Amino acid sequence: MEAKVKHYGVGHIKRLKDRFKKDMAAKPEILELMLSYAIKGKDVKPQAKDIYSKSRSNFRKVFDVIENQKIDGVGEETKTFFQVVRKFINYHSEETFIKQKFSASSQADIIAYFKNVCSDMAREAVYCVYLDAKNKISGNSIICEGTITQSLLYPREIISETMKRGALSIVILHNHPSGDPSPSENDRKITRKLLFAVKEMDIILLDHIIIGTEGKGYFSFYEEGLMERYNSSYRSVLEASQL
Repeated sequence: MEAKVKHYGVGHIKRLKDRFKKDMAAKPEILELMLSYAIKGKDVKPQAKDIYSKSRSNFRKVFDVIENQKIDGVGEETKTFFQVVRKFINYHSEETFIKQKFSASSQADIIAYFKNVCSDMAREAVYCVYLDAKNKISGNSIICEGTITQSLLYPREIISETMKRGALSIVILHNHPSGDPSPSENDRKITRKLLFAVKEMDIILLDHIIIGTEGKGYFSFYEEGLMERYNSSYRSVLEASQL
């Protein structure tokens, strides 16, 4: 009589699923459960522990670790699976604020979305969120990527894309890979320059948000009163030119 071949870990995975359904699964167990969908019939606990350790217990870093670090037993199929999961998360996050009227709550959703998008970026990147005549968010796009220390922001590119989309106001976001969201002097200068440039095209710059990891995780030019200060400067220049 032939011995019955037992599929590895069926009972263990079932127990993990039961724990998950009862909201009792720990983070490494959730990661192990996810890996089991991509790596069938094998013990994936070592991979889960390795990934979790290299991610420093931060789920935001899991995708970067799987994509860019060597993990024994993790191949292209697993990488593709997690790329799909990440894309799904991004779309899910994006749809929390798309078509919503811009407000404090939608701003929080926007920040959460871009924190996820920028979490493992080693270079600065500039993004733009577009709003229509009813102040509803119609979409977002990446404008440019820069060096590890400074992104290049071209007002004409932002103006061109904004007009092409028929948007009347915008929010600019960019990340600081260092983790410190505090604006540099160049960040301040270029925000003022951009506000002046888009004003000339009847486009409103509502905010410039810098995404980081330290402190509250972001810096808002609007919340800190800088947008009002720059708007006041623009009005002063405009009034002076009309004398």
